[in-house]
Amino acid sequence: MLARLRADLHVHTREAEPSIAYSARDMIVRAARASYRVLSITNHDTITYSDDLASFARDHDVLLIPGVEATVEGRHVLVYNADVEADKLRTFADLRRYRTPEWLVAAPHPLFPASYCLRERLWQQIDLFDAIEFSHFYTPRIDFNRPAVKLAAAVGLPLLGTSDSHLDEQFGTTFSLIEADLSVESVLAAVKHGRLSIVSRPLTLSRCLSIVARQALANARVAVRARLRPTSPAGETILTPR
Repeated sequence: MLARLRADLHVHTREAEPSIAYSARDMIVRAARASYRVLSITNHDTITYSDDLASFARDHDVLLIPGVEATVEGRHVLVYNADVEADKLRTFADLRRYRTPEWLVAAPHPLFPASYCLRERLWQQIDLFDAIEFSHFYTPRIDFNRPAVKLAAAVGLPLLGTSDSHLDEQFGTTFSLIEADLSVESVLAAVKHGRLSIVSRPLTLSRCLSIVARQALANARVAVRARLRPTSPAGETILTPR
């Protein structure tokens, strides 16, 4: 009998996104403590994955799946188990050219009102997608997941619950229980065949606003630090301690 694996296949870490407070290892440790068995770090346009990091995850009884939130023609697309670098996935034609049966392609927050969301491009490129995300970011009254749920049902695609964590408080708000063996191939196949369920609860409006405000503040701090960083005169090198 297959296990029901607690999984979050959409989280971000500071390795590629300096506004985030925690590292990939921090996230793995936190996931393990919360009984997660599967995790994918999906930083923007960067695959944060290595054999060493995967081994660290295994030591914590967590399966780490390679993933990336690629920007494809200005829209966000989740890609898992890709065997090419993220910078090769700039157009939907690229995605169509490189995609293999071993990949999983999912539509993150697809019908939210943001320019980077897929929106009409999801309809136009629907054959490229294996799953549609059910986002954590909704309230009982404001819920842009609703049209995504209807679309998924209409086209026969599974829903994948994720936290899209950029902040500590987002992790654990929405996740998936995937019926699979603890391997990349088994987990991705289970998602494609809809052998999963979503665990989620709506956020309060005040919590949604807090998340938006905290993300904006974190991004602003990074921008200020970048502007204040000293520039080197010609021929001089500044070494910044890590």
